[in-house]
Amino acid sequence: MQATPTTFNLLRHGQVDGPAALYGKTDIPLSDQGLHAMQAQMQKTSKVDVVISSPRLRCLHFAKAFAEFLSVPLVIEDDLQECDFGLYDGIPFDDLSEQWFDLNAFWQEPMHNTLPNAESLKNFHQRVMHCWQRLTTKHQGQNCLVVSHGGVIRQILADVLSANWQQGDWYAKLQIGYASLTRISIAEYEQAVPVVNFIAKPPFNENPL
Repeated sequence: MQATPTTFNLLRHGQVDGPAALYGKTDIPLSDQGLHAMQAQMQKTSKVDVVISSPRLRCLHFAKAFAEFLSVPLVIEDDLQECDFGLYDGIPFDDLSEQWFDLNAFWQEPMHNTLPNAESLKNFHQRVMHCWQRLTTKHQGQNCLVVSHGGVIRQILADVLSANWQQGDWYAKLQIGYASLTRISIAEYEQAVPVVNFIAKPPFNENPL
């Protein structure tokens, strides 16, 4: 039985230093604004026991510095990488006008319209799920910061909420903004299930009640 609850703080990387595009395997760095937003997001976060990160620079840059600042372990998980978008990965949307039909079909029905040379949605989902199961087992009783990508966070949320990750609507209607924070907790009692505490909290409270 777990001695304390398990918490996963899922932090999406901040804004990247590049034009609008599908960034998966492309190792684009953070913009200065993106880094500052991640720093602002974590200013009021409670104690973290371990930092877990995608190996992509836009995640790892902050994760490494934050782990060093807190003097906690840094774990790099290859399976927390964003989906590989194949031939269109990292190409600015402005340069893909002739490929817009392929992109639109992918956005409408991603399960059945894999982009050229890209990772299929099914394989991406399975990869993330294997990692998620590993993390929930390995880090029981810890407060974990997971620095990753919008697509990865959506896969985890779909699993916890029993949502249909195969449908385009799941991606179109669920915004996971840059430097947003999503929290999932698992109670300390045996057979407890993950609970979503909040989704995509922005780094700045722009509209206070």
